[in-house]
Amino acid sequence: MVRVGVVGVGYLGQHHARVYSELPGVELVGVVDIDRARAQEVARRYFTRAFYDYRDLFGLVDAVSIVVPTVLHRSIAGHFIEAGINILIEKPVTTTLEEAKELMEMANAKKVVLQVGHIERFNSAVMELVKLITRPIFIECARMGPYPNRNTDVGVVLDLMIHDIDIVMSIVSGKVVEIRAFGYPVFSSQEDIASAQILFDNGCIVNLTASRVTRKKIRRMEITQIDSFISIDYLEQELAVYKKASSGFPQLIEKPIMQKGEPLRLELEHFIRCVRNGERPLVGLEEGKNALEVALSILEEIKKSGGQKWKKAMM
Repeated sequence: MVRVGVVGVGYLGQHHARVYSELPGVELVGVVDIDRARAQEVARRYFTRAFYDYRDLFGLVDAVSIVVPTVLHRSIAGHFIEAGINILIEKPVTTTLEEAKELMEMANAKKVVLQVGHIERFNSAVMELVKLITRPIFIECARMGPYPNRNTDVGVVLDLMIHDIDIVMSIVSGKVVEIRAFGYPVFSSQEDIASAQILFDNGCIVNLTASRVTRKKIRRMEITQIDSFISIDYLEQELAVYKKASSGFPQLIEKPIMQKGEPLRLELEHFIRCVRNGERPLVGLEEGKNALEVALSILEEIKKSGGQKWKKAMM
């Protein structure tokens, strides 16, 4: 029996608690939130205990999900690592690369599992995609939707675009050599719309668009390879492969039938398996740090492009 806890039971954390309460061989020991009423509500819903200080879980759990504002990730994760407790920490892993490196060193020294919550890696379409990747030469990513009905302490790059950054970094075998980006605040003080272009040293070009001010929710990626074109719909968990036909035009050749599952459940099942067996997670701290590094570079380019100045000029 793996004993687990959840620190932070807001919009996403409550779902971590729900899934853990349903997994066989897992005991949800408790949930933690500084909002006592919220902690009690979620604890009642999933038949567990409410705590108001995450340190009260020390000695009671083998593993924990940390689902709190990013600015708190380094300090809270550091304390759990020191206590020898395995961690799944939601993305982005930390606010700075220095903090990520510190956690990596601590986790290696204590030999604990540290998984980063890049949930799209466990989307059925993405898991099928990795089997089909040969040599991408052009990738187009779009991740857009209405403004979220939840608290967020980051802009759209670290909130949404980082999902696609992580997947791109996992399928393109090359180093980033150039980044261009633009972004603008609309409803918040941070960028709510962002567009970025990444060039890799192997020639692959990646366009990324993220917005949290559009009416329709869109989650898609399209990959052009030398011999094929692959289209992914994350929401429908569907993938289609096209190849050049004798006519010269792309022709649909394959639309794999995949067993669709809840990505969060698959992610937490993977985490528990890594804890049980001492395995390295699919998305460890190294992968989380790599995605964060590119995301921070995009944010730096957005600052240079004058997005903040644009808003001030409009006011």
